[in-house]
Amino acid sequence: MSEKEKEIIGKYPNTYTFSKSLAERTLRKRIGNIKVAIVRPSIVISAYSEPMLGWTETLSAMGGLAYATMLGLMDILYAKDS
Repeated sequence: MSEKEKEIIGKYPNTYTFSKSLAERTLRKRIGNIKVAIVRPSIVISAYSEPMLGWTETLSAMGGLAYATMLGLMDILYAKDS
């Protein structure tokens, strides 16, 4: 994480939690105290094209698998139905 990013997101551990909080605070400020749920994906993986193929901030969770697949390093992933 860059120094500028740390300065912007402050106490939040990452941009995911910062942007979710930003959306919640914006709704609260514009609409008031209403019941609202902001639902976002629990797993964010690599980009398809922007800013570049396979771009990811982290290789955790599915990011590493998607990154390797998009770069052509992996073309088969065996999975087992639970």
